[in-house]
Amino acid sequence: MPKEKLSNYIKFFNQINDLEQKGLISSKQKHLLKVNLTTKDYQLNNLVCSIYDEQDYQTAILQYLQTLEPQPNIRYQSFELNGSHIRQRRRGNSLSRVSQFNETNLIDQLDQLMTLWQSDSQFHLSHELSEKLRKVGEFVTKTATSTPSNSQKQVSKLCESKQGSNITHSTYVIENLQQLYRDMKQHFNDYLRCHLLLMDDKLSTQNLNNVLRTFMKSLVDADEISFIINNEIYHSETGQFEEIQLTDQLQLEIQTILEGNIIQISDSCPVINSLFQTHKFRGNYFLKIQNSSCLFCYHSKGEHKIIIESFLSLCNEYQFFEEVNQLAYFLLETTKQARVQCFNLLQLSHMIQDIGIAFIRCSKYFFIHNSISILSERYKVCKDNSSFLSIHPYVEFDFRDSLNLSIYICFDLNRKEDMNVYKQLNLSFNKYLKFIKQCYDRTTFYKFFVKSQDSVIFEFDKQGQITFVSQPITSKLAEEFNINFNPQFHNASYTSIFKNKNLIQHIENQLQDQNKWKITDSNASYEVFMKMEEKYFKGFYVIFQQGWFRYNQKSLDANQWQKLRKSFLQQETKQYLDKLEQKHPQLKNSVVQMFKPKATQKQSQFKNYSPSFSPRHLDQRNSLQESESFRLIPKTKGINHFFPDMITETCIENIDNLDFNILPYSTDWLEKQKVVFSILRRNNFIEDYRISQDALCSFLCALEYKYNKRGNQFHNYDHGVTVMQCTHAISLEIMKTQYAHLLNQFTKFVLILSGLCHDVSHTGRTNIFEINSLSNLTIRYHDRSVLEQHHAATSIKLLCAPSTNIIPNFTSVEFRDFRKLFISNILYTDITEHFNLIKNFEARIKELNFGTEDDIKLMTGMIIHTSDFTGGAKPFNLSREWSTRVNMEFQEQYNLEGKFGYPQLPYMKDLDQQPIMAKSEVGFFKFIVRPLWSIMSKFAEDRLQKSVENLEQTILEWEKLMNN
Repeated sequence: MPKEKLSNYIKFFNQINDLEQKGLISSKQKHLLKVNLTTKDYQLNNLVCSIYDEQDYQTAILQYLQTLEPQPNIRYQSFELNGSHIRQRRRGNSLSRVSQFNETNLIDQLDQLMTLWQSDSQFHLSHELSEKLRKVGEFVTKTATSTPSNSQKQVSKLCESKQGSNITHSTYVIENLQQLYRDMKQHFNDYLRCHLLLMDDKLSTQNLNNVLRTFMKSLVDADEISFIINNEIYHSETGQFEEIQLTDQLQLEIQTILEGNIIQISDSCPVINSLFQTHKFRGNYFLKIQNSSCLFCYHSKGEHKIIIESFLSLCNEYQFFEEVNQLAYFLLETTKQARVQCFNLLQLSHMIQDIGIAFIRCSKYFFIHNSISILSERYKVCKDNSSFLSIHPYVEFDFRDSLNLSIYICFDLNRKEDMNVYKQLNLSFNKYLKFIKQCYDRTTFYKFFVKSQDSVIFEFDKQGQITFVSQPITSKLAEEFNINFNPQFHNASYTSIFKNKNLIQHIENQLQDQNKWKITDSNASYEVFMKMEEKYFKGFYVIFQQGWFRYNQKSLDANQWQKLRKSFLQQETKQYLDKLEQKHPQLKNSVVQMFKPKATQKQSQFKNYSPSFSPRHLDQRNSLQESESFRLIPKTKGINHFFPDMITETCIENIDNLDFNILPYSTDWLEKQKVVFSILRRNNFIEDYRISQDALCSFLCALEYKYNKRGNQFHNYDHGVTVMQCTHAISLEIMKTQYAHLLNQFTKFVLILSGLCHDVSHTGRTNIFEINSLSNLTIRYHDRSVLEQHHAATSIKLLCAPSTNIIPNFTSVEFRDFRKLFISNILYTDITEHFNLIKNFEARIKELNFGTEDDIKLMTGMIIHTSDFTGGAKPFNLSREWSTRVNMEFQEQYNLEGKFGYPQLPYMKDLDQQPIMAKSEVGFFKFIVRPLWSIMSKFAEDRLQKSVENLEQTILEWEKLMNN
């Protein structure tokens, strides 16, 4: 209803109420006017919008009603009612035996009428005629001078039975159709509230299974699920994956299940029945998930009757397999991913809303099916008109669907009872279609606010009960406004959720003032408004807006805005980490602590430790240097010199993709240098930048020596070359995406070279150890990204030395640009920048103007930071080797910290024991490495998905080792 016509409609309803009170129209006429207005009768619509004088208005309404005087019934014609096409027909040329009766001659023709009734069992009297006959029967009874004849008794009895039968049939069907609409609408209104279950700020992965159960129960009446994927079976009852053997008999039974269909397994599949424990459930619906090797089953206990109890059984008949398959795939992937990642609940909310609205659309088929069942109890209903005898009138009802669904109902629309049933069927179906459209509109509205980062919205219905919350309620917001929100209480009212008296008063004042429909611009931290523009929604919203988003960027200069933005991101990162630790307390004493921002680390790990330059500490530094000397490679080995003519063209396996493995070249230093040369040549860097191959050989020799001089197990030249190759492979994938223009030749050169140099001259210790030991590097770089600054400085010194300068042809401007981006890339490998980098990158790539100079730095920083963990993204046999190497360095550091009295980090203890190392690796890969690679893969348009899958398998393998 357009807003500008709202007053006209209100006036119309006021006028027809007045006419009814004056006795000028009946309640039936009033109802007819409302129905015609709803169905947008053209004449009435013009009347409503064009007449303004009150007297003329009422006169026009009365004149309009006169034009609606009943017309003589014309049988066997096609007509349209409320947009639903019906065609009433009679087979053959047989004529109706119904005669028109004159009431004054009725008594003389009673015997003839009796004969007529008895000869046609299909004949039904209209209510009006039955009432007249009843009155005539009473009149005959009163005026008779003797006991009524048999014919008179039969007339009275037949009149009553026919009248009672007609009323019972039509009333029963109408009431059941009305109840079906109410039940369906209530059920899916309740489903929309499933989103509330996700709005728990403390929702853990362990509780996610309960949310999924509620979701699938609301959509398909499934109590549990099971599925076989690869060589594992999962039962939601236990929440466990179990390894199984895929026997020939099992595979043969699986092959009997047709794709694109839902089936119920019979006794002919004993292995499947046993594995899926089908005997526990009344209904078991199997399908093969498309584009997957998974056999999936929905289990229904059937203990509690709900309106959609037979939803899955209609899947094949009404062809909504795609929606059922989509739900199964969502449940499969969500269950699988819960083992290997930390969920973003808002992303999960988006998926639930998309799937849910698809099922609400399909629910119309269930509505149709139940409507047919209700009609079939009192009328003959078929989907093929050939089933009717030629003498029976029938109606074709077209549901106007893509499946061209129509039914044929055996009743006569010239009878009032049948017409009433038809009207109710048409009204209920059209109302339900409107309800589906409302659900689409509400879901679109919800998804918009779920994406919003600057506000939290509460939606309440007209009874004041909660229907939607856009985001989990943070503890800060709950504390500030005294919000008591529990996602489990679906019917909570605004008075039980909000305990802030001022807010309650503001809401109630707003609800009483019907003129305030829109949000008003104010400095308040919350807004309340009625959404009156929508015809079918009479509730209200409460919106909480984060104050810092009220800053107008245009009023700030670039530096001020950057500082403000950085502050926001740091605050968001801290909130994210706090939530992560709340949901996963085990992270507080895990390797994840190393990746937290420095300010957080200092507060938690070093608040009781403050090293000083005491004589004892200087002795410790000398002893530490002596202990470090044991790890040095013997000086007799020296630098491995080579020359350009020693670098021949060779075929290096997987040099351009992420399957590359450096370990086969680990014992042959020259072969490793060939890998580096190959990458530089494949990118045309040597030719484009006129790099002297003699200088390049000298540079790589010096670089290898500085990497390996301490004999590090992990942070050595093998790792440097691996990261270089990974930046090369990721760059090739990004060049196939929409962001290819951001990686020009210069940017790629800086990125790939910084990948090679990013850990040069590494001490084999962490920044925390360097700071606690007050090493020379710590003193030089003031505790800030100590090792990363050392790597960058060492590399730049080599590039500035005449014998190892591979970029002498750069102009001063080009060299400054090179150095600026090169240092930036290496500093991004500081693991304490991990969460800030991810948050910043995720925020920027959503912006339309992504692609600025700072964005390119951010992108290359993400690429090199992701590449730094490429070892873990390999297949498990390789991933485990890299994990073992880095954990050997951690264990060695832990022992030194104990020896010299430095704070010992608990997650570095006993890493030589497999279960403990496995537990550490599970947290490391699940909460650090996999999310990083996942974001990078999405940026590369899912071209790195294989590495993400490797990481998922690695997590599962470490979990097995952890439990052994």
